[in-house]
Amino acid sequence: MKRYLWTLGKLILFWMLFFFVGRLLFLCVYHAQWAGLPFSEVAACFAHALRLDFSTVCYLISLPMVLFSLSLCFNASWLRLAVDGVVAVELIGCSLIGIGETVVYGEWLNKLSYKILLYLRHPMEILTTATTAQLLLSVLAVLLFCALFFVLYRKVVVRPPLCPVRRPYLWAPLALLLTGGGCFVGMRGGFDAIPITQSAAYYSTHALLNDAAVNPTWNLLCSFYDFGDMDSDRYAFMAEDEMEATLQAVQQEETDTLVKVLTSDRVNIVFILLESWSADLIESLTGTQGVTDCFHALEAEGILFTRFYANGHRSQQAMSSVFSGFPPLPMYDITDDFSKYRHLPSLAAELKKAGYHTSFYFGGNLDYGNIRSFLLHCGFERLVEEKDMDRRLPRAKLGIHDQYTFALHHRALNEEKQPFMSVLFTMSSHSPYDQPVSPEIAPVGIQHAETPFLNSAKYCDHYLGRYFDAVRHEPWYPHTLFVILGDHSHPTHRETQNQTPDYQHVPLLLYGEVIAPEWRGRRVDRVSSHVDVARSLLRQLGLDASAFVWGQDFLQPGTPGHAYFESYTGGGWIRPSAAYVGLQSGRNWDSHYYGDSAAYPQVEREGKAWLQRLYQTYVRW
Repeated sequence: MKRYLWTLGKLILFWMLFFFVGRLLFLCVYHAQWAGLPFSEVAACFAHALRLDFSTVCYLISLPMVLFSLSLCFNASWLRLAVDGVVAVELIGCSLIGIGETVVYGEWLNKLSYKILLYLRHPMEILTTATTAQLLLSVLAVLLFCALFFVLYRKVVVRPPLCPVRRPYLWAPLALLLTGGGCFVGMRGGFDAIPITQSAAYYSTHALLNDAAVNPTWNLLCSFYDFGDMDSDRYAFMAEDEMEATLQAVQQEETDTLVKVLTSDRVNIVFILLESWSADLIESLTGTQGVTDCFHALEAEGILFTRFYANGHRSQQAMSSVFSGFPPLPMYDITDDFSKYRHLPSLAAELKKAGYHTSFYFGGNLDYGNIRSFLLHCGFERLVEEKDMDRRLPRAKLGIHDQYTFALHHRALNEEKQPFMSVLFTMSSHSPYDQPVSPEIAPVGIQHAETPFLNSAKYCDHYLGRYFDAVRHEPWYPHTLFVILGDHSHPTHRETQNQTPDYQHVPLLLYGEVIAPEWRGRRVDRVSSHVDVARSLLRQLGLDASAFVWGQDFLQPGTPGHAYFESYTGGGWIRPSAAYVGLQSGRNWDSHYYGDSAAYPQVEREGKAWLQRLYQTYVRW
């Protein structure tokens, strides 16, 4: 048993060394791109890579682990040959991926992804575009890596060889059970509620260092799993010229006039992104009195958007929509693929050009949905999540309770340089709704299956009110615009059906003393969505918003109101008088209509044109 554990431990260290050397080679090849950075930041790449490397290693050792356990029962040469064969194949595969990524990175400036299949369909193009020296060096590097590490494996890892033990019927299953369980935990990155993603390795604002830290094998296999079945013709509903003509009419916007609702072009911006807040929580929208009374009180001094919609169903989709103005697609999250989101604009980056300081606060784990890596790409200078907060703070299953995150954010803004853009992302209204019970917060008084969710929203709302009671006394408060919005919807006591326009309805409130007095307490009934936020704010600040082509300025009277949202297999389209939802069911395309029947043909054509262009844009990147 001891020899089994020792051999398995050596195999783990063997693979960790393999990825260490590969990463070192990558950094040496591209040393010119990080030469001016602090050595400590470059060296940190190896530390931040450990979790993802270990996860990859756990996948690689799973089959050898089974064969090792059989070696405790049988003294068979075929078992040793089988293990050698598995390790040899894995070595060849990982070497090809690692060396291949090192070779192409200088040209692609990106890690290997599922798109490599597109190039492998025409291998001669690869051979003819690479120089003879590049091809020879690549082949030699792969051969050298495989040879050196296989010798190391044979001389160190499996020496001395495993042999049968007494009572193998007891020790072999026990060994497999214990190490298999540990291997599974390692694969998912630990005991956290959220499995490991590429974000676990992201730590720098420099893309090359993040790319070096992300394990190339893990990244490529994950890319195949998430995106390998993309088909550019999946949502080809109409001819290209018809699509463009349809969308040109949809996206017309008055640009010669600008309605200003702010008293200054130089204001701080604080986003309060509310987890799972549906419009059904808001009394002034479609909700019930007594759930979000603090939000309702804020409406009297803000601008409430009564027909505002989430573009997606998950938090990471809200991030890409709000901060990059890019709508989510059916089945794919752009935050999972750096090769895609590197094409996106960034609200944080545009504000940084104007001298803003940027930060993001969340009481949970930003590994979820690759949010950390996406935010670093967007240019957020400071990311604060659960692991960065005081360990003495009370925690829920998913992280720090909202009341403590609100208080921490308040203290942090007191030390922030102005102007700033800061995001506070709440957490407590996400299942399992284990927020603290307080006598200050009476239960909602609604008996329904979603009552725990309603009570969690009331808890968040209570501390939202406490937050504003505290921050309105700070010197930066009179110069700050607060953007309070839901990230996506959630089932409530209203029992709104999913994948419908009403279900996507979420709150948006602009609030703060920087809002012109004549606009305070106003309601905007124009149809709008998450992707409109960045464009609208930048225009209010007099900054360039041209990169945010998917959005509209929701404050301009002449703007044609519309909103798109994704469903898992299709998309929805909302206009002032009607809406359309298309869902792919096997080979069939199911259409659903809402509102004025006279507008059904128009909303269907517009919705399909929007989804077609969105998907084609994504695939071509």
